[in-house]
Amino acid sequence: FFCQGRSRPPPPRPRRCQPTAPMLAFNVKTTEPVPVEERLRRHVDTSRFPSGHAFLKDLQGWREKMRSQRFGTNGAEAVRDGQLRYYALATHAEHHFRTVDLKNEAKVVFRWYDTFSTRRFVDQPDWAFERASVLFNVAGALSYLATSQERGDPEQIKLACRYFQEASGVINELRKIASSASWLSFTPDMTDDFLEALSCIMLAQAQKCFYEKAVADGRSHAIVAKLAAECAALYQDAGLKLKAPLLQEAISSEWLAVVDWNRALFDGVQNYYAATALGEAGEYGACVSRLTHAVNRTAEAVNMCQRHSAALQKQFRDAHALAKDAHAKAKKDNDSIYFDRVPPYATLPKLPRHALVKPLRPEGLDVPPPE
Repeated sequence: FFCQGRSRPPPPRPRRCQPTAPMLAFNVKTTEPVPVEERLRRHVDTSRFPSGHAFLKDLQGWREKMRSQRFGTNGAEAVRDGQLRYYALATHAEHHFRTVDLKNEAKVVFRWYDTFSTRRFVDQPDWAFERASVLFNVAGALSYLATSQERGDPEQIKLACRYFQEASGVINELRKIASSASWLSFTPDMTDDFLEALSCIMLAQAQKCFYEKAVADGRSHAIVAKLAAECAALYQDAGLKLKAPLLQEAISSEWLAVVDWNRALFDGVQNYYAATALGEAGEYGACVSRLTHAVNRTAEAVNMCQRHSAALQKQFRDAHALAKDAHAKAKKDNDSIYFDRVPPYATLPKLPRHALVKPLRPEGLDVPPPE
């Protein structure tokens, strides 16, 4: 015990927790073959488009390449580049054959399947639909590239962060195309609700890269708390958007679970780090309140993932253990030394957030004008 007038010892500084929670990537959509070269050949006006037949041959060849590309056999970088190449050709085709009725005159209909519910599909005789579906695959390749990086490496974590932001940027471009589309049928993965949530998840994972690097670099707890608060907010936003009944039914349950784990985890982590500043400022009761919340939320994350592998659970259990240890020490000191009132968590102000990410537009989306 310390007598009034004597200096009080500062509360112990919590250790750092770095929950490298799982990152999400999504697969490419699949499509059926379409004989575009054969069915558009008679619509080529060689007086206005001398290279029209060569263009159609190139278009057909790249569509077949695009259609068969997979991460496991081709690699995510080759998939991204191949999809972007075909996207450029499809963009030009939309211009060259803008007067052709694809459905009735050319008998060209594009069929694309949902990436999660692979039996669901939509048919559309529309170049915009084709382009939007290809952009989904570009974003998928970027997400796969991002999750393939070793985030413990300073350079690779920067790449992962950029790829996630580019994936978000591609999804936003896709949403622009879909928002002005003439078609009314969508697979669940192409609904605006899901695309908005997907873009948000990609940004959350990019922000998480900054968070992990800040922890690894030993940045101040105040800064780490703000980065974690932005992660928590982005996951919260994505989770709310994924609550739509159609998405709950159609989207992979593992995806929904990982978003929920991260919502709980980063809500706890932001309060774990913010509690340090409160303790150092003499707000011992508020420090205990935030650590109590941190313990509860990280415990929720542990409970939600307990059916999964021990290796995956470890990061959540470690975060919970750190929060629990810090809470026990802070509560003991407050009960025996400071006697500060512990306010209800709901009465505490929201933590400040620091966003370091935004959607980025990859160069390949800027298609040069057709000849």
